[in-house]
Amino acid sequence: SPTLQYAHPLLQSKWLVANRYNRNSTPELIAYCDRMVEFHTRLVRACKAAGVPIVAGSDTLTSGVVAGFSLHDELALLVGAGLTNEEALASATRLPAVWLGAAGDRGTSEVGKRADLVLLDADPLAEIANARRIAGVFVNGRWTDRARLDAMLADLSRRNTENKDQFDFNKMTR
Repeated sequence: SPTLQYAHPLLQSKWLVANRYNRNSTPELIAYCDRMVEFHTRLVRACKAAGVPIVAGSDTLTSGVVAGFSLHDELALLVGAGLTNEEALASATRLPAVWLGAAGDRGTSEVGKRADLVLLDADPLAEIANARRIAGVFVNGRWTDRARLDAMLADLSRRNTENKDQFDFNKMTR
Protein backbone atom coordinates (compact mmCIF):
# COMPACT_ATOMS: atom_id res chain seq x y z
CA SER A 1 0.00 0.00 0.00
CA PRO A 2 1.33 3.46 -0.80
CA THR A 3 0.21 4.67 2.62
CA LEU A 4 2.33 2.09 4.47
CA GLN A 5 5.24 4.55 4.43
CA TYR A 6 3.32 6.71 6.92
CA ALA A 7 2.99 3.96 9.52
CA HIS A 8 5.66 3.61 12.21
CA PRO A 9 8.48 1.27 11.10
CA LEU A 10 7.67 -1.21 13.89
CA LEU A 11 4.09 -1.49 12.60
CA GLN A 12 5.31 -1.80 9.02
CA SER A 13 7.66 -4.62 9.98
CA LYS A 14 5.04 -6.40 12.08
CA TRP A 15 2.42 -6.09 9.32
CA LEU A 16 4.80 -7.40 6.67
CA VAL A 17 6.53 -10.10 8.73
CA ALA A 18 4.15 -11.24 11.45
CA ASN A 19 0.81 -10.52 9.83
CA ARG A 20 -1.28 -13.56 10.75
CA TYR A 21 -3.75 -12.77 7.96
CA ASN A 22 -0.96 -13.06 5.42
CA ARG A 23 1.01 -15.81 7.15
CA ASN A 24 -2.02 -18.06 7.59
CA SER A 25 -3.63 -17.20 4.29
CA THR A 26 -5.34 -20.03 2.46
CA PRO A 27 -7.92 -20.00 -0.32
CA GLU A 28 -10.49 -20.89 2.36
CA LEU A 29 -9.49 -17.93 4.55
CA ILE A 30 -9.63 -15.58 1.58
CA ALA A 31 -13.10 -16.89 0.69
CA TYR A 32 -14.17 -16.42 4.34
CA CYS A 33 -12.90 -12.81 4.32
CA ASP A 34 -14.78 -12.17 1.08
CA ARG A 35 -17.95 -13.51 2.73
CA MET A 36 -17.35 -11.24 5.75
CA VAL A 37 -17.06 -8.20 3.48
CA GLU A 38 -20.34 -9.13 1.81
CA PHE A 39 -21.98 -9.71 5.21
CA HIS A 40 -20.83 -6.31 6.48
CA THR A 41 -22.11 -4.67 3.31
CA ARG A 42 -25.53 -6.26 3.92
CA LEU A 43 -25.34 -5.25 7.59
CA VAL A 44 -24.73 -1.59 6.69
CA ARG A 45 -27.70 -1.71 4.29
CA ALA A 46 -29.92 -3.29 6.97
CA CYS A 47 -28.86 -0.73 9.59
CA LYS A 48 -29.57 2.12 7.20
CA ALA A 49 -32.99 0.66 6.35
CA ALA A 50 -33.79 0.34 10.07
CA GLY A 51 -32.66 3.90 10.81
CA VAL A 52 -29.68 2.80 12.93
CA PRO A 53 -26.99 5.53 13.02
CA ILE A 54 -23.69 4.39 11.56
CA VAL A 55 -20.47 5.84 12.94
CA ALA A 56 -17.23 5.59 10.97
CA GLY A 57 -14.17 4.32 12.74
CA SER A 58 -11.70 2.10 10.97
CA ASP A 59 -9.69 -0.26 13.13
CA THR A 60 -6.31 1.42 12.97
CA LEU A 61 -3.42 -0.76 14.04
CA THR A 62 -5.09 -3.72 12.34
CA SER A 63 -2.55 -4.95 9.79
CA GLY A 64 -2.43 -2.56 6.86
CA VAL A 65 -4.95 -0.04 8.23
CA VAL A 66 -3.12 3.30 8.27
CA ALA A 67 -4.73 5.96 10.45
CA GLY A 68 -6.29 8.84 8.56
CA PHE A 69 -5.95 7.29 5.13
CA SER A 70 -8.18 4.39 6.10
CA LEU A 71 -11.07 6.73 6.88
CA HIS A 72 -11.27 7.65 3.20
CA ASP A 73 -11.39 3.96 2.31
CA GLU A 74 -14.14 3.48 4.88
CA LEU A 75 -16.19 6.38 3.50
CA ALA A 76 -16.02 4.84 0.03
CA LEU A 77 -17.03 1.43 1.41
CA LEU A 78 -19.98 2.95 3.28
CA VAL A 79 -21.18 4.65 0.10
CA GLY A 80 -20.65 1.39 -1.77
CA ALA A 81 -22.83 -0.31 0.84
CA GLY A 82 -25.70 2.10 0.25
CA LEU A 83 -25.14 5.23 2.31
CA THR A 84 -25.44 8.53 0.51
CA ASN A 85 -22.32 10.66 0.39
CA GLU A 86 -23.92 12.97 2.97
CA GLU A 87 -24.68 10.03 5.30
CA ALA A 88 -21.12 8.75 4.98
CA LEU A 89 -19.71 12.17 5.82
CA ALA A 90 -22.06 12.48 8.82
CA SER A 91 -20.77 9.07 9.99
CA ALA A 92 -17.33 10.66 10.41
CA THR A 93 -18.37 14.09 11.74
CA ARG A 94 -21.74 14.80 13.34
CA LEU A 95 -22.71 11.28 14.42
CA PRO A 96 -19.52 10.48 16.37
CA ALA A 97 -20.01 13.71 18.34
CA VAL A 98 -23.59 12.65 19.11
CA TRP A 99 -22.48 9.12 20.08
CA LEU A 100 -19.74 10.50 22.34
CA GLY A 101 -22.15 12.94 23.97
CA ALA A 102 -20.11 15.88 22.71
CA ALA A 103 -22.52 17.31 20.10
CA GLY A 104 -23.01 20.42 22.22
CA ASP A 105 -19.63 21.82 21.24
CA ARG A 106 -18.42 19.83 18.22
CA GLY A 107 -19.42 17.64 15.27
CA THR A 108 -20.91 20.38 13.08
CA SER A 109 -19.73 23.75 11.81
CA GLU A 110 -21.66 26.26 13.91
CA VAL A 111 -20.91 29.47 15.76
CA GLY A 112 -19.57 28.69 19.22
CA LYS A 113 -18.51 25.12 18.45
CA ARG A 114 -14.96 23.78 18.43
CA ALA A 115 -13.90 22.70 14.99
CA ASP A 116 -11.04 21.27 13.06
CA LEU A 117 -11.97 21.80 9.43
CA VAL A 118 -10.83 20.26 6.17
CA LEU A 119 -10.99 22.46 3.06
CA LEU A 120 -11.47 20.39 -0.09
CA ASP A 121 -10.79 21.15 -3.74
CA ALA A 122 -14.00 19.40 -4.84
CA ASP A 123 -17.44 18.58 -3.44
CA PRO A 124 -17.63 15.25 -1.57
CA LEU A 125 -21.43 15.34 -1.85
CA ALA A 126 -20.99 14.96 -5.61
CA GLU A 127 -18.35 12.20 -5.28
CA ILE A 128 -17.15 10.76 -1.97
CA ALA A 129 -13.62 10.34 -3.36
CA ASN A 130 -13.41 14.14 -3.40
CA ALA A 131 -12.94 13.97 0.39
CA ARG A 132 -9.36 12.93 -0.45
CA ARG A 133 -8.78 16.17 -2.38
CA ILE A 134 -7.59 18.14 0.63
CA ALA A 135 -6.49 21.73 0.00
CA GLY A 136 -5.66 22.32 3.64
CA VAL A 137 -6.85 21.98 7.20
CA PHE A 138 -7.62 24.18 10.19
CA VAL A 139 -6.50 22.42 13.38
CA ASN A 140 -6.75 24.21 16.69
CA GLY A 141 -7.36 27.44 14.81
CA ARG A 142 -4.21 27.15 12.69
CA TRP A 143 -4.22 26.83 8.89
CA THR A 144 -2.00 24.25 7.19
CA ASP A 145 -2.04 24.28 3.39
CA ARG A 146 -1.55 21.37 0.99
CA ALA A 147 2.12 22.18 0.40
CA ARG A 148 2.82 22.06 4.15
CA LEU A 149 0.78 18.85 4.55
CA ASP A 150 2.79 17.25 1.73
CA ALA A 151 6.04 18.37 3.35
CA MET A 152 4.94 16.89 6.69
CA LEU A 153 4.04 13.58 5.02
CA ALA A 154 7.36 13.51 3.14
CA ASP A 155 9.23 14.13 6.40
CA LEU A 156 7.31 11.35 8.16
CA SER A 157 8.01 8.94 5.31
CA ARG A 158 11.72 9.87 5.34
CA ARG A 159 12.01 9.36 9.10
CA ASN A 160 10.18 6.04 8.91
CA THR A 161 12.46 4.87 6.10
CA GLU A 162 15.63 5.97 7.92
CA ASN A 163 14.59 4.12 11.09
CA LYS A 164 13.37 0.90 9.46
CA ASP A 165 16.37 -1.26 10.42
CA GLN A 166 16.02 -0.25 14.06
CA PHE A 167 12.50 -1.73 14.11
CA ASP A 168 12.93 -5.01 12.23
CA PHE A 169 10.27 -7.30 13.72
CA ASN A 170 12.19 -10.43 12.63
CA LYS A 171 15.25 -9.37 14.65
CA MET A 172 13.17 -8.34 17.65
CA THR A 173 11.31 -11.67 17.94
CA ARG A 174 14.32 -13.98 17.74
